[in-house]
Amino acid sequence: MNYRVVFFCVAVLTFFTSTAGTGEHRELDTTVGNSEQRELEKLPDGVLLAAAELSYEPFRKQEIGKSLTEHQGVAEPLYTEMHEKLSDYQLVSLTSGEIGFSAIALKSNKDNSLLFAFSGLRKINLQDIYQRLLGFESPENGSPVVVDTQAQGAYKWVKSILNRKENAGSSVYVTGHSFGGYLAQYVGYQLNKDEKMKDHQFVQGVTFNSLGILLENGSKTLHAKTEKIQQSYKPLFTNYIVKGDPLDYASKTFFEEITGYSLKHLGNVNYITVDENYKSSLQALEKTKDLWAKAKQLKPLYPYHDLTEFEVGFWG
Repeated sequence: MNYRVVFFCVAVLTFFTSTAGTGEHRELDTTVGNSEQRELEKLPDGVLLAAAELSYEPFRKQEIGKSLTEHQGVAEPLYTEMHEKLSDYQLVSLTSGEIGFSAIALKSNKDNSLLFAFSGLRKINLQDIYQRLLGFESPENGSPVVVDTQAQGAYKWVKSILNRKENAGSSVYVTGHSFGGYLAQYVGYQLNKDEKMKDHQFVQGVTFNSLGILLENGSKTLHAKTEKIQQSYKPLFTNYIVKGDPLDYASKTFFEEITGYSLKHLGNVNYITVDENYKSSLQALEKTKDLWAKAKQLKPLYPYHDLTEFEVGFWG
């Protein structure tokens, strides 16, 4: 293994230790009535984008219980979108992970629903993530779902909020960017199959330039399981990826080279075009065989990973 490639990849992209998922997947209820109910309850994707951006904001504990519109220091255009799209939401909880992500729980004053938003990593700990890569384990029970200790902690936090008396029967929405998009997918997946949480309807998940949660390695058996889960979540999950996103490229190349697996998303994947400048960078990458050289040539693609790349399309 070329350790220089590993260090470069984890310095600018987010990979993590994975182990097998536990338990059997509970199939979605695909009856007409249930599908119509979910469709009626879905939020505009622009609302989920605003929440994803707010997950990076430095909220304070003193703001818990207050309306989002009371939060100070938000720059445009997010300030306007927060007031227009999330004025009916209050902050109910904050959390953060050991490896540098943060998350917020928002509650609607209209229908008691909860919206959980997860950020990507704020900083990279090279040694920690390098060890996580080295510790990547093949699934032992045949599950294709990637499980990380940070994701398990995120789901525990979500459950603790849903189990509060005042949140009885609350429906759930999730969103996230980059590694936070992986966390959002993991939370949505676990919530949907958790029998103890069946009173909380999982309505919708939207991610932006996210890591995938499902594994592929060329095995027909694994592919069949991954495909079944991915298809079953298409009514619930949409994952938006900007063409040229370096994390998307790395998930299909570096991650596979190092671990033997590629990553796929839960539900639908929609690629969007911001501009065509990414094509020349991708062409250069395809001509380069050495992984270290490829890693260095990812730099022109970095801007495509930012959440700001989605703003015109979702708020314009």
